[in-house]
Amino acid sequence: MATDRPARVSALRLVIDPPPELPEQRRAGLLAVASHCTVHNTLHQPPETAVELAP
Repeated sequence: MATDRPARVSALRLVIDPPPELPEQRRAGLLAVASHCTVHNTLHQPPETAVELAP
């Protein structure tokens, strides 16, 4: 968590535990795919957000 305001998460760390049978030459590809997933892309370019109360 961030120590300043506003209250927010300051950093995320994702650790991927690949299956042991994953060949060494495919590890870089797995990392590349994970680094460009939808969640990663969204965090780098945050969407517009709106907060509202239901009627």
